[in-house]
Amino acid sequence: MEIFRKNCEAIKSKNKELAARLVSYDGPSVVLEPARSGGFTFKFKGVYFHSRYDPWKEALLQYGEIKEKKSDWVMLFGLGCGYLLKTLIGEGKEKVIVFEPSMEILTGVLKTVDLSETLSMEHVVLVGDLIQVAEAVRGYPEGHDDILSYKTVSYSANFPRELGEFTNRIFNAHLTNQVGIKTDIESRTMWIDNYFDNVRHLPDHPPLDTLKDRLKGVPLVVVGAGPSLKKNAHLLKEFKGKAVIIAAITAYKPLLQYGVVPDFVIASEKVDLPEYFTYGEEDKLTRLILAEISHTNMFSREVKDKFVFFNPYMYLSSKHAKLWGSSYMLSSGGSVTTAALDAGVMFGCDPVVFIGQDLCFGENETHAPGGVYVAQDIKIDREKGTVTVEEDYVTLKEKARSCFNLQWLKGLNGKPVPSKFDWVTFHQWFESYVGILKQKGNPVKVINATEGGAYIEGMEHTTLQDVLKRHVHEEVDLDGVIREAVGDRRPVDYDGLIGSFEEMKRVLKKMSALAAAVLKEVRSAKRLFRKNGLTPELKKNADRIKALEESLFDAGGGSFIWESLVESTYNLKSGLREDSDLSDSKRFEKALDDINASYTEITAVCRKFMPVLDRTIKTIKRRRAVSANRGRECCSPEGGHRCEDCACRDGSYGPEPVRGKRRAV
Repeated sequence: MEIFRKNCEAIKSKNKELAARLVSYDGPSVVLEPARSGGFTFKFKGVYFHSRYDPWKEALLQYGEIKEKKSDWVMLFGLGCGYLLKTLIGEGKEKVIVFEPSMEILTGVLKTVDLSETLSMEHVVLVGDLIQVAEAVRGYPEGHDDILSYKTVSYSANFPRELGEFTNRIFNAHLTNQVGIKTDIESRTMWIDNYFDNVRHLPDHPPLDTLKDRLKGVPLVVVGAGPSLKKNAHLLKEFKGKAVIIAAITAYKPLLQYGVVPDFVIASEKVDLPEYFTYGEEDKLTRLILAEISHTNMFSREVKDKFVFFNPYMYLSSKHAKLWGSSYMLSSGGSVTTAALDAGVMFGCDPVVFIGQDLCFGENETHAPGGVYVAQDIKIDREKGTVTVEEDYVTLKEKARSCFNLQWLKGLNGKPVPSKFDWVTFHQWFESYVGILKQKGNPVKVINATEGGAYIEGMEHTTLQDVLKRHVHEEVDLDGVIREAVGDRRPVDYDGLIGSFEEMKRVLKKMSALAAAVLKEVRSAKRLFRKNGLTPELKKNADRIKALEESLFDAGGGSFIWESLVESTYNLKSGLREDSDLSDSKRFEKALDDINASYTEITAVCRKFMPVLDRTIKTIKRRRAVSANRGRECCSPEGGHRCEDCACRDGSYGPEPVRGKRRAV
């Protein structure tokens, strides 16, 4: 048992859930037999999984198939006795994710073969279920890495269903990584800009965790805008007043067609979405849940209330959330419905019920009717693996046309349903999140009452009518709960915010100066290189550049700058992957060009955000003055109004400036 204990300890360092399953497993285990040349083999369902003569030689032949193909990571379908895994590592392939589909095989092997040293290696990951396969691919390889999937004949013959799912989940997860890079590049700078724009709004709207544990035991319905929404949306009228209804912004108008005004509409889009609102009385009856990085115009919509949530993947948000009065960083899988699930758990709601969460294409539609998509035409090309969507959108004069890689998920009826990258991402997140809830012993029920689309592992699947019958009984005074919660809202720490932004401004000045010094050294190195070629003298320049870079990376408080440079970072990584075929001189010259491009951009970004930080600090100081003087007579010499009606600023007075000009009092 000592071997088993050591193996489990090694697994636990990266996969606590699998280690716990192994320790508690009390089922049958395969019995290992000695091979003629040493080592072991075993028989499972009448088939030997390794050579009975020389399993090491067999593993070398298998490695020969792998080394012929380009790969950064190898995905092994089946651990066996670990011969191929050890061979890969011995040959320099040290980034390996292994999925073992059988607990019977895994426990038998780990009780007999000491793999603890191998399994403890930083980039060797063992997983024991298909959900963890997707998590491992999303957590370890990067989007630009090459992934190679490999299986032996014995494993593919004995586990054909698991192999198909294994292959599909790797494809889906890796494509998600690639799309994630694209999204990051396209969105990160806009998210940062939105955050700074929203600083003027955030004091006015309570953080979402103001409602933490205020709705214990209250049912929550999360409404997506999938095609199946038309099947059961009408039932939500019977939920009103007895459950909380949160609608994705795409589902808001479709719900109104069924006479249902949701209690909340959740949105986090980086762009303005005026077409999603009615600008009528319905808007004034619902509340908005907005991300701190939503487009600033979303904060100007005329609705009943607004709440704000903060994202852990943004440096500015994680740095400032507590200063804004929030102690909750929302977990999200990239969609507002995933965010709503985490919010519902935080509220204390039970059960959390999903409808309209298809995560796949309908017969000829991507969204429920009645929203911003007037008409749609979907064409699936199975041979090319693509899906083309043509749609009439309310604000477009001509049809929009999009093409996506076709991906597949298991449907509610057990058959594959067609999907695409973002829905697959949400699907993976849902399965992982529900699994983590169960691991933590959280008793909340998560129910999928979509009645169409993809099957989500870990959720209970039933009809909305059944949910109504079993879980929705008592009236809920939501307005009263919200009034009481908002009354207990934590105050904004204006001094802390000002101090943080001033520190960022100081760091940006330092970073800008260091970046300029790097560029000066690069110019000097280029002159020497062109004059004398690659000489030892250039090492002095390289050492000075390295020292300057270390100082710049140690600068601290300007971390949001690195987020705004995400495109340069990814381009640099891609460039480094291509350098291996260059001569030393060419590689050095290219390195200088890369450094020059990177630090030129760093300088530009620092210059961009310096005035932004100046404006932000002034805004926070105005809001601090308003908060400090609220209810007192105005500090204006003329008096005549109270300070909540103006913006007192550092001894000055008068209303907030408009377009850079001061209004007269």
